[in-house]
Amino acid sequence: MPIRPRPGRPESGFTLTELLVTLLVVVLLLATTLPAIGMGGARGDAGVQGSIANLVTISVAHVLYAADWNGRQVTWTRDDLGTADSISGYNSAQGCTSSFNQPPCHPPVLAGLGPTGGGGYGFWGFWGATPLIEPFIWPGGPNDGPVLRGFGNFRYPNLDPFHDYVNGRYQDEVFYAPNDELSQDRNSECFESLAEFDPACNPGYSSYCLSAAAMFHPDVMRANAAGGWQDPWSLDHGFQSPGLFQATYPQLKTHMLEALWLQNAPVQCNPDVPDFCSPYFFNQAAASSPVTLFYDGSVRLLPNTEVLAADQQIIEQTGGIDGAWHRDTPFGIDGFFIQDGFDLAPISHHVLTTDGILGRDTVAGAGASAARRLRRGGTVPLARQATDAHGFSLLRTSLPEILLTTPEGNDE
Repeated sequence: MPIRPRPGRPESGFTLTELLVTLLVVVLLLATTLPAIGMGGARGDAGVQGSIANLVTISVAHVLYAADWNGRQVTWTRDDLGTADSISGYNSAQGCTSSFNQPPCHPPVLAGLGPTGGGGYGFWGFWGATPLIEPFIWPGGPNDGPVLRGFGNFRYPNLDPFHDYVNGRYQDEVFYAPNDELSQDRNSECFESLAEFDPACNPGYSSYCLSAAAMFHPDVMRANAAGGWQDPWSLDHGFQSPGLFQATYPQLKTHMLEALWLQNAPVQCNPDVPDFCSPYFFNQAAASSPVTLFYDGSVRLLPNTEVLAADQQIIEQTGGIDGAWHRDTPFGIDGFFIQDGFDLAPISHHVLTTDGILGRDTVAGAGASAARRLRRGGTVPLARQATDAHGFSLLRTSLPEILLTTPEGNDE
């Protein structure tokens, strides 16, 4: 099902090639100018400037990928996955009999070619009816569970084939923010590896994540005013990935950002995690300011205080019906794992953006509005519930440690 332009918006007369060239020129200009610009709190912070440089490089990769794939965004999910009620059901309907994702099965989610032990080499990835075929795993869905809820391939921008447009490696340093000390410690030994995927740094999560909301057809993240959120498994076209240039507000819609609270975090580890160190997610504190890539190719710090101010503006504009992020998903009113956050400020942009790629994660002037509010001693709203309307517990403390394997299950 094609994504139609909104009524009243004239269709662009530009060709796909013209759009690609224009965006690439903009991104390249940013790449040459941003390192010399102190961006608010980024001035003097080499880690932030390094993260900005990483996302500018990744932005170029997005444009190059779209040029090769007829304007598409990177996706690891077939557009017609929603024609079935589960991944295994989809494979059965396709006549799939292989556990190694050979045609006609859904393709595997690959990290790349790497050593398997004993001098051998093989492909590492997620095989069979892996839940990681989904961009994002919703509470109540066929792959839901305490470990995988809210997870998905949106957390793996360094997968194949996208990393082919960076430097051809899953554990390339570009995918790791300099201020993400934990990821740096866990993966730095593989930065110089010649392997496309080095199992010595498995699972090797990137510091950055894609916008989960923008990876679905916009009908999934449909605004309440238009009928509300819809389960992608209930729509034949639910998993249809939008094109890179289908953002209605490209300068206001986030594309990728730092997945964790890296700037000015008072502690490195979330104390709610009992067994190992896991930082807070990017949305779990009002003081978080992730380095963010927007769909127009621009990169900057996006303070969560600005996002909260934008959300309030949109709520006022819609008469309380809709905000910047969706309150009508199975994650409920408070959103994406707010109850195990630092200050209970309900912030769920990027992941749960209302209208998906057609929506906004900030608005013009929201940053100044947030600054005025803070100067007046204003506070942020607090989360209101620990479970959503469907009764799911939304507490989770960390990223799951899901290891990539070879088809034979060798994860040495």
